[in-house]
Amino acid sequence: MFRADYHLHSYKSYDGDPGASIENIYKTSIEMGLDEIALCEHYDVNWVVTGENPEIDFADSKNRIKKLTMGEPKTRFLLGIELGQPHQCPEKTAEVLEKNDFDFVLCALHNVKNEKDFYYLDYKNTSVSHLVMLFEKYTEELCELANWGEYHALAHITYPVRYFSRNDIDIELEKYGDLYKKLFKIVINRGIALEVNTSGLRKAIQMPCPPFDLLKLYRKEGGELLTVGSDAHKVSDIYSNIPQVCEKLREYGFRYISSVKDKKLVQVKLT
Repeated sequence: MFRADYHLHSYKSYDGDPGASIENIYKTSIEMGLDEIALCEHYDVNWVVTGENPEIDFADSKNRIKKLTMGEPKTRFLLGIELGQPHQCPEKTAEVLEKNDFDFVLCALHNVKNEKDFYYLDYKNTSVSHLVMLFEKYTEELCELANWGEYHALAHITYPVRYFSRNDIDIELEKYGDLYKKLFKIVINRGIALEVNTSGLRKAIQMPCPPFDLLKLYRKEGGELLTVGSDAHKVSDIYSNIPQVCEKLREYGFRYISSVKDKKLVQVKLT
């Protein structure tokens, strides 16, 4: 079985665990027998521009990975990036992509234009109707992001649901089937992989992102390209719940997981 985790964070991410050094991530991945891993530090372009998030020394990360993987590495170690809101600040995005030689680019949307990250919203003092409106705008903007630029995979497309659930706010995702079909059509036509993010399975929400019903819809619409990531911010969460998710993916008719070779997506059999 192909064992990979394409969404890991070190201490260099603003919310990363201090013990999650690049060296510890690699050591743990080897001990777990993983075939491939991708380090994808948070780089929310708009928040870097405003100074709310720090710059990241990706050149240092690349050098560390190179030293760790000299010879014949037991685990392929890719330098990736979780590129947040790149379409909102295209000039800064172009700068960071040109400056750094990333193996894997994972794009994410954490906030609607001119709004806070869903993580930071004041759920107690915001009406449910307003939150639903933001969710709908978020999903529409995902279509814009899906059409933006050249990248490998689109991350955690139901990101707001993490925080809605935490605050006892229910969103009926089935009501937005047509909108997700629109998103999936763009992703499929552009050859972009959809990320299956397993972090919710180790939290109260108890579902991957996107949830299984949306993954079934993606498959029904002809979707085949998937990356799988734990979104681990500490080494103990590396590869967390990925085997269980892969088993479910097989049940839904998926036969492959996407890997990256020479900066291009390739399909690897799940079994």
